[in-house]
Amino acid sequence: MKRILILSSLYTGHGHKSVSDALCERFEQYDDLEVRAIDGFELMNKVEQYMAERTYGPITRMPGKAWEWNYKAGQKLSKPVTRVVAAMIKTKLLAQLEDFKPDAIVSVHPMFIGAVLDVLEEAGLDIPLIAHEVDLVDIADYWFDPRIDLTLAPSKESYDYTIAHGVPAEKVVQVGFPVRLRFVGNYPREEHDSKVITVMSGAEGSGMIHTVVRTLLRQTDATINVICGRNRKLAKRLRKDFVRKYRGRIRVYGFVSEIQEIMANSDLLVMRASPNSVMEAVSMRIPVIMFGQLAGQELHNPEVLEAHGVAKYCPELSELSRCVEQMLDDGGIYILAMREAQRKYAPQDAAANTASIIHDYLHNQWIRYA
Repeated sequence: MKRILILSSLYTGHGHKSVSDALCERFEQYDDLEVRAIDGFELMNKVEQYMAERTYGPITRMPGKAWEWNYKAGQKLSKPVTRVVAAMIKTKLLAQLEDFKPDAIVSVHPMFIGAVLDVLEEAGLDIPLIAHEVDLVDIADYWFDPRIDLTLAPSKESYDYTIAHGVPAEKVVQVGFPVRLRFVGNYPREEHDSKVITVMSGAEGSGMIHTVVRTLLRQTDATINVICGRNRKLAKRLRKDFVRKYRGRIRVYGFVSEIQEIMANSDLLVMRASPNSVMEAVSMRIPVIMFGQLAGQELHNPEVLEAHGVAKYCPELSELSRCVEQMLDDGGIYILAMREAQRKYAPQDAAANTASIIHDYLHNQWIRYA
């Protein structure tokens, strides 16, 4: 029996948690694995956890360049940040290691990689660390610690980026982007009197959602679903401004646990270029229009995803209705082409393949194929 400790995060977006959940679901098929997944920020005390984790959402929702500045500062200060995080998590991490006795640690959050390795090194513990990147193109420096035993890169672009930043090729494996089981497979689509567009922007409801929704309501005749995530202020504002005026054409949701059902009954998704959300849509073969991205880790997602044909990028909101019309008109030829591109881009169950790699790696059965 091999034990795996997974370090994730709940409140720095939902992508980290989604990836760890996807892996945990696939690990369940192995009788010789025991898995424990924890929020790495819970290894801190309550005040430290709040300051480090709960500020993510508010910063991403701030106007202007707030998140860009925060991201760049984190990159420049990666070494001192790592030392501080190591000091914060040391006591509870060592307690977890003593209690669970993992044979490997898998981190799906960059903040913990160097910090965990510092703690292991100081304590004289020889536990391999596997890093599973959760971005498609722009990978933060925290992922490039030379002490990492194995790095799993979820795209060709992230693989190339990682190698280009000095990580030895023999320690990097290109895998697909893991999505939860609920987003795998074909869902029956209901017939609608009008087209249904679902607008979303990650778990924190960041971005220009209000403007996007206003544009779609004014310039199309579609029914609009809006997923606001944890952004209660946004949901309240949308209901106040649009629900009565456009009665029957808009439905406003907060954080939705069964979001795949709403997605499955949508003709089109309009969203920020969040890698987790886009790849869930790709897995379900639902056409996507991207209207923006977070600076830093999402910067080049739109151009790469558009180049693969799995999503369309519309950075100018004045062009959004035209992009929607193009996708939905002409007998659906654009939608059919995008669904075919999505099928080719993500043809297999990436999470199952990744779980198999980790399982075999721990049991010394892993064979690297060129």
